[in-house]
Formats: sequence, structure tokens, C-alpha cells
Amino acid sequence: MVSRRQVLTAAGAGIGIGVAGVGVNESLHRGKVWEKWIRGRRDGENDDLHVVIADTTTQSPYVTERFEDADVFTRSQERAPVVTEETKATLQDHYDGLEYGVIVSTTGERQVREGGTVSREAFNDVQIFDEATAVAARGRFRLL
Repeated sequence: MVSRRQVLTAAGAGIGIGVAGVGVNESLHRGKVWEKWIRGRRDGENDDLHVVIADTTTQSPYVTERFEDADVFTRSQERAPVVTEETKATLQDHYDGLEYGVIVSTTGERQVREGGTVSREAFNDVQIFDEATAVAARGRFRLL
């Protein structure tokens, strides 16, 4: 017969292994926002609607792609995009789905760029060259 102590010991070991496994696939990234992008899906295809990348030579952001079908960003906002409810509605009129993404570039001896999709709120909260901390875990990217 298995004692209560043996059951609790086995359960505790299982929980410990599960908790240890959570940290294995996570990586923490601290650095500057290197890129912001908005992607739309239409007819099964993905389109990069708006991509802003850091230019380290001029220390300013530049736009590589822009959504031209609707005037959703004014010239002053192109390099610091924020997606309002109105902008989101305009984009949703043209696309079946929207994704927002951010890439963080670590500062240090070895530069690592890590990024992924984020919520619209997280996308709006940061701009190019802002300091940011993010966690990449199990294929997901989350700004802290």
C-alpha cells in the first residue's frame, strides 16, 4: 500500500519539474525597440502594412513600408505609429485580420534581436529607441 507521504512526495516532485520546465523555454530581452510593424491578412495572404525600423546611423526611425489605401497615419505619426480605435477600424475595413509586432534589440557585447506579435496596446506603448523589456516564451512575445 502506498503511504500518504509517498503520494505527497511524488506530487511535489511533479510540480517542481513542471515549474522548472516553465523557465526552460523563456528568454528575457532588455534593450531598445528596434522595429515596429503592422501586418494585415487578406485572401489568405499577409501584407506588411507599416514597418518602422531604427536607423542607427542617423539615430532616427524610418518607414520601410506604408499602407497607402487609406490615410491612417499622418506624416508626423508615420515614424511613431499608434493605432487608435479609428485607425484599427479603417484597417479592418481592408483586411480580414491584423497583427502588431515589435522587435527588441539587446544592448551589450552581443546584440540579439528578438520579437514577435504583441497586443495593439503594447504596440502603442512603445516607439523606436524606447527602452523595453520583453519575454519570449513558447513562440510568444510579451512586453513587460
